[in-house]
Amino acid sequence: MGYRSRQLTRIVDTIHFAPSKASRMVQAADLVAFLHHRIKSRADTDPRAKRANESLWERIADKVSGYSGCWRP
Repeated sequence: MGYRSRQLTRIVDTIHFAPSKASRMVQAADLVAFLHHRIKSRADTDPRAKRANESLWERIADKVSGYSGCWRP
């Protein structure tokens, strides 16, 4: 199925979880995911927190790409 069908040959069969302290890149991804969740869930009611989150997001938004959703294997 799809535009051009082909066999997928580079699929990792398991997902490995790692603590953020093990890698700066994992820690960065955790921070981006956390910030995105805070903004989308509207968890903050304090206007100062909202402004701070939006200010942080403005700094990284153009560097973030991908799908925003939940992956269910």
